[in-house]
Amino acid sequence: MEIQYLDIKRKHLDTVVIVEVGYKYKFFGEDARTASKELGIVCIPGKFRYDEHPSEAHLDRFASASFPTHRLQVHVKRLIQANHKVGVVRQVETAALKAAGTNRNTPFVRKLTNLYTKGTYVDDIEGLETPTAGSGAGAQSTGYLLCITESNAKGWGTDEKVQVGLIAVQPATGDIIYDDFEDGFLRSEIETRLLHIAPAEFLVVGDLSKATDKLIQHLSASKTNVFGDRSRVERVEKPKTMAAQAYSHISNFYAGKMKSSQENDSDKQGAILDKVHQLSEHVTICLSAMITYLSEYGLEHVFDLTKYFQPFSARSYMLLNGNTLSSLEIYQNQTDFTSKGSLFWTMNRTKTRFGQRLLRKWVGRPLIDKSKLEERIAAVEELKEGENTIPVDKLKFMLGKIKTDLEKVLIRIYYKKCTRPELLAALQTLQEISGEYLSVKTPEESGFTSTLLSESVSNVPKIYDDLNSFLEKINARAAKDDDKYSFFREEHEAEDINDFKLSIASVEDDLNTHRKDAAAKLGKSKVDYVTVAGIEYLIEVKRKAPEEKKVPASWQQISATKTTLRFHTPEVKRMLQERDQYKESLAAACDKAYKDLLEDISSKYQQLRDCVSSLATLDALLSLAALANQPGYVKPTFTDDIELNITGGRHPMVEQLLLNNYVPNDLSLSHDSTRALLITGPNMGGKSSYVRSAALIAIMGQIGSYVPATNARLGMLDAVFTRMGAFDNMLKGESTFMVELNETSDILKSATPRSLIILDELGRGTSTFDGVAIAEAVLDYVIRDLQSLTLFITHYQHLAKLTTRFPAGELKNVHMRFEEQNGGKEVVFLYEATEGISHRSYGLNVARLARVPEKVIDVAEVKSADLEESMEVCKLGNLSRMMKGLLADGSEASLDKLVEGIAQL
Repeated sequence: MEIQYLDIKRKHLDTVVIVEVGYKYKFFGEDARTASKELGIVCIPGKFRYDEHPSEAHLDRFASASFPTHRLQVHVKRLIQANHKVGVVRQVETAALKAAGTNRNTPFVRKLTNLYTKGTYVDDIEGLETPTAGSGAGAQSTGYLLCITESNAKGWGTDEKVQVGLIAVQPATGDIIYDDFEDGFLRSEIETRLLHIAPAEFLVVGDLSKATDKLIQHLSASKTNVFGDRSRVERVEKPKTMAAQAYSHISNFYAGKMKSSQENDSDKQGAILDKVHQLSEHVTICLSAMITYLSEYGLEHVFDLTKYFQPFSARSYMLLNGNTLSSLEIYQNQTDFTSKGSLFWTMNRTKTRFGQRLLRKWVGRPLIDKSKLEERIAAVEELKEGENTIPVDKLKFMLGKIKTDLEKVLIRIYYKKCTRPELLAALQTLQEISGEYLSVKTPEESGFTSTLLSESVSNVPKIYDDLNSFLEKINARAAKDDDKYSFFREEHEAEDINDFKLSIASVEDDLNTHRKDAAAKLGKSKVDYVTVAGIEYLIEVKRKAPEEKKVPASWQQISATKTTLRFHTPEVKRMLQERDQYKESLAAACDKAYKDLLEDISSKYQQLRDCVSSLATLDALLSLAALANQPGYVKPTFTDDIELNITGGRHPMVEQLLLNNYVPNDLSLSHDSTRALLITGPNMGGKSSYVRSAALIAIMGQIGSYVPATNARLGMLDAVFTRMGAFDNMLKGESTFMVELNETSDILKSATPRSLIILDELGRGTSTFDGVAIAEAVLDYVIRDLQSLTLFITHYQHLAKLTTRFPAGELKNVHMRFEEQNGGKEVVFLYEATEGISHRSYGLNVARLARVPEKVIDVAEVKSADLEESMEVCKLGNLSRMMKGLLADGSEASLDKLVEGIAQL
């Protein structure tokens, strides 16, 4: 046993190995210490090392820890969540077959049968997910395993460019995303993709640049990271000839599948091979590494499913980069990094797990194709208007009855890992739902007018006949009880299963007949068998009874009490051994027949997946319709113009979390009139909430949702860029101001006239004069050259004069209203946006709200007044010098210069 274990462990030193020993699973050595720490189970002292170290020479056995067999999946998941790679070693030899073999005196044969990591765990339908639908649970990863590689493209330092390839696989659903792109010094493109995909595990191919490596470490190393949990990082080498090796490996992988596939599948495999050969070099390297990696876990078949093999950067979606996802709290809030308070939390009213996953994709990928957007929002409107009608209520009722994650069960069927109860539940659920819509033969018969709704509903009944053919083979009661021996109905049982059952019945009949012989030897009229402690066919003899002396010497005593002896006759022992062998063979035959059924169902995977995808679409649309039915939500109007006109707009998340009423505001931006708003106001006056609400309304509109406003007229935006908040990035060695300027630089390079730009207090990371200069130059460039729609928050009142440079009204001043009380010592925030400029920021009022000592505030007031007075003196001095120059010159040009100078003061 110890030799077996060491042989396996030395091949998997990076793995926590769990070994099946009888009715328990055990850990040995250092793994036992790890298990004790992570699982809270007792570690029995012993050797911890696997290398016969002299320091442990006095110990004769390994340290160990154990748990009952039925707790395996519970403990495996806990170890995976703690970022361990876990292997399960099972006995692959049964007691009955071993007893019949020639190696009966050797230890049971054990093999590593399963390997798990956070990104490859699919053995449990619940996976590693947290509760669904608006539970407010912590933000979770999506279960993606992401493979990444890069090479230096050009430049160095701040001009460095890298070429990045990635492929992300979600083994639990079969979805695959790939991309190849160039990224700059900030690695903002990589960050954007990582925040969208939110991987549970990284596979890094080759060495990464310092900036990329630090970004991955930052995003994956902390329990409070953007993914809601620590992500596992695995690294593999990248030889110089990796590209050629990868191409050859992928060709051989799919060529092998073409040879082994049936004729009708060979064309499909050929099409797959053609598709993967079109991938870029970097993506090909990632695909090869991913196939090798997933082969270790038996999940490489996921790459057969290229219908769900999609590029990340298909530009049919609005660009929401990493900064925007964080600043606007799209997936999680910035306070405790949970989903509660995020846009997704606000919009998520789905009833199914697979519907929730689809809605999450929609939230991160707003549409920029106007026809698709209008198709989606028309479906939402029809569901909203049809509230409490029979077709809509029927949809809600049917989706509400789905208690299993159909998308995950389908891929588990494809991997041959689905349990019998899961299979039955999935097939019966799909049969019931498709049966409800059996009368729908075409989209026109669906009961809906929207194209998206009618096509989704008409897809559902297409699988009904296939489902019936599968279910008629299954004994539902046995499947529900996970009874492999009676799983198939008798008429659909394989011939060998029936033969083994008949053989077992024959042996049991012989055992029953044998009672007469046993009774005759004991001199009794009859003998009944008893079962004690799971041991069957025992013959009981009372102590001191006459028959005790008649017990043959060949009978084996199995157990005894004070009054009773229990025996097995030689014939019983022989027949039990024979029966157990038949049972083991029957179990193997039943497992094979079940795998064959799963193979048959897998041949219909695409049709079944299309049905589930349609149900997910319906669930996501119903979620948006439920949101649309909230008070104060309105259907936006979409135009081809570049504009953002909102009346009575509200922040969708804040209004749900506030105890009192949210103050709505108007906002109007248009490429042909006012392109930018310069927003001032006191600290905590609602400036950030005002601009965020506008951006979120634009995003929600292009998701296909109703929006929290009285009226909304929206142009089709291609991106939302934000530069909000200030912080040092110590991992990159960047100061607050450096972070500000780098992010701003990226925005200026990427924005188009159809983008919305939000800049919050740009320039505050340096001296006032430099900050004002940079803020003014950036704002001028955005309005004049980029011509993007812009919301610019600032405390630099000097910037208000910029409106004079744009006589056509491209820039307007807006401030958040407030009222002074108690001689200016207190400020009442009205949270209303109105035209004009706020001349003070009232930072001292915030200090009072923060309960800074009054003595400190009194000194600050004096210093503030002194500074304001000195600034006024400077202004008067400048005015005096201008007047002297005018009196000395007296020309008309000097008079114009004076007027301009006074305006600037």
